[in-house]
Amino acid sequence: MLKKMIVGSLAATLVAGFVFGKDMFSYATTACTNVRDAVKSEITPEFELGRIRNEIDKLMPEIRQHMTVVAEQSVDVKDLERDIVKKESHLAGQKDAIFALRADLGSSGEKFTYRHVSYTRGEVESDLSQRFEAFRVGEDAVKRDQQILTAQRQTLRANQQKLDSMLGRKQELSVLVSQVEARLKTIQASEAVNNIEVDDTKLARVEGLIKDLNHVLDVRESLLETEGHVIGRIPVEADTVDVQTDVVTEIDQHFGLASDSTVAEVDSNSSI
Repeated sequence: MLKKMIVGSLAATLVAGFVFGKDMFSYATTACTNVRDAVKSEITPEFELGRIRNEIDKLMPEIRQHMTVVAEQSVDVKDLERDIVKKESHLAGQKDAIFALRADLGSSGEKFTYRHVSYTRGEVESDLSQRFEAFRVGEDAVKRDQQILTAQRQTLRANQQKLDSMLGRKQELSVLVSQVEARLKTIQASEAVNNIEVDDTKLARVEGLIKDLNHVLDVRESLLETEGHVIGRIPVEADTVDVQTDVVTEIDQHFGLASDSTVAEVDSNSSI
């Protein structure tokens, strides 16, 4: 099977070389670029956000390793500090002994007694010489340790600053990712609202139903009002009496004539 695949690939390569000639590499590069762009255009922001989170999580092993180094260096510094303190305390005791022997040798005595044991001047001088040599060796060792301690402290301080920077940058990246996620959710919510479409025919149908219901309610209210006038109500309204208008008075008013007495007086004067 593998042999067939290899042979098929070689054959395809030969055919492509024969068809495209020296431009085959250019065509292949262009095709790969187009495929890469097409794939990249299909990647959703949600997928890209998840990929970024994974990349941030991959930083933790390196950060933990650096934290382990800093912790080990911190322990080494503390151990060396305690060791130097012990050595300095021992040197202080040796120094006191050296000063005591030196004071005794400053006298004119030839015999010296220490804890009920007598020593000659030569023995004291030899012991003092050995003590002083050991003191100088110990003093040099403490100086070297102090130099080492200074270097270790500087290294520890630099690594701590680097660790703090790494943790700070990781925190900043996490904050930026959270901001991008919040922005993406806002855009998604806006897109969801904008994509909501309501059919106008459905809206018109609902409006018609509301109109019909209001008409039914109007009819029922009108019926209740009519029944209230006819049945069950006391007729307290004032009766209206139609007053028949006197036709003569109406004519006189229309033509601007005087009253009956005025008309009679006019007729009597005419007869005279």
